[in-house]
Amino acid sequence: MWRRLLLVLALAAGTLVFSSVPAYACKCALTPVKERVRSSAVVFTGVATGFKAAGSPIGRHVYTFRADHAYKGKPKATVKVATSTHSAACGVKFARGARYLVFVAKSDGRLVTGSCSGNTRVAKGTGPLQAADLPAGVDPATIKQLGKAKPVR
Repeated sequence: MWRRLLLVLALAAGTLVFSSVPAYACKCALTPVKERVRSSAVVFTGVATGFKAAGSPIGRHVYTFRADHAYKGKPKATVKVATSTHSAACGVKFARGARYLVFVAKSDGRLVTGSCSGNTRVAKGTGPLQAADLPAGVDPATIKQLGKAKPVR
């Protein structure tokens, strides 16, 4: 009888150990603005104007932006940017109608971003970023590190 009980307990414990699924979480290294600009294909400011949900849980959401100024690359006036559906996979959410400084990479021909990219909500407006446009806690030197802003047409 003790053997049966030990066998059942061993099987139960084995099931718990071998059926566990690893947990994943997004971890970001704090990188300077110059490094974020260097590693991005496109950096721009713009207003989030649209959202298209991913077709599956492992797909990517797509946000549409009306770009106003470029700091790197040549974005079009309307920019579509993809991001992971989950924050644990470094997905990011943008609020419709809000203006952002967006750092974008290229992957498989798509523009992509994530929570580790350094995207920042900024004050509304259509001009080049100024220190007063940055949220509290963001170093005003960010403006200089971004480089010269070029209007998007």
